[in-house]
Amino acid sequence: MHQTSFNSLIPPQPEILVQLNKQCKLAHPELGVIAALIKNDVAIYAAILKSINSPYYGLAVRITSIEHAINLLGFERVLNLIRLIIMHNTLKKTGRMERFWDTARDVSKLSVSLAESLCLGINTDDQQALGMLHDCGLPLMIQAFKDYRDFLRDHPGCNSNTLEQAELTCFGLSHYQVGARMAERWYLPAHIAESIRLQPQRLDVLTDRIDADERSRHLLAILTLAQDISTEYRYYWRISSTEHVEAVKAAQAFLGILEYDYLNIKEGLIETMAQDE
Repeated sequence: MHQTSFNSLIPPQPEILVQLNKQCKLAHPELGVIAALIKNDVAIYAAILKSINSPYYGLAVRITSIEHAINLLGFERVLNLIRLIIMHNTLKKTGRMERFWDTARDVSKLSVSLAESLCLGINTDDQQALGMLHDCGLPLMIQAFKDYRDFLRDHPGCNSNTLEQAELTCFGLSHYQVGARMAERWYLPAHIAESIRLQPQRLDVLTDRIDADERSRHLLAILTLAQDISTEYRYYWRISSTEHVEAVKAAQAFLGILEYDYLNIKEGLIETMAQDE
């Protein structure tokens, strides 16, 4: 068994996140200070403007400055975007993870589309973040353990609960725990970190057998449906058929979606994915 600690796996928070979080805790964050911090990192500055002007935000005007972005979207939303950009860039250093990032991107887009289609009043920024980061512990485990790729190849088709138990046996921790801890240490909302950690217990969470934040329940329900659609389109996901079917039905029941309505939404989103290829 490997012995390691969470601290040794999780990369340190960049100074810009530390400083921005301090501003976030102030009763009246200073826009000038926030903008100056962001502008000091040219790569992040450019990435933020590119993301904010993407179709995802659907803004009627083009954003040309951080000040404009914060005034229009709010500091919390811009800060969440900064976290996502930095975490994505940090995790990409693992390399040779194309399928992982393709799946994360698909699930993130599908999660947002589902949240909007179902009109449930769910925070789509949170849903986007969970979609991108629900498996963020995987690249961290690959970085930490030289034989983790072999471990994944030796455990194909495992459901999330079985996979976590095997990880705990072999490495002393699971990628769900690692991903949740990174989310906490990098100042993501607690309910997003909880959603990452509770994925192996999602069926119990969605059927009220495990106590969880109501926001986490909604996030996990949408994530489960997004994974279902991604699975059918990409034919890739490490979930066994039994768990998969049970989890999808539990998510539908929790969200109050009829099977017929879900299948129509699913078919439409799969067609959209095919057109976007």
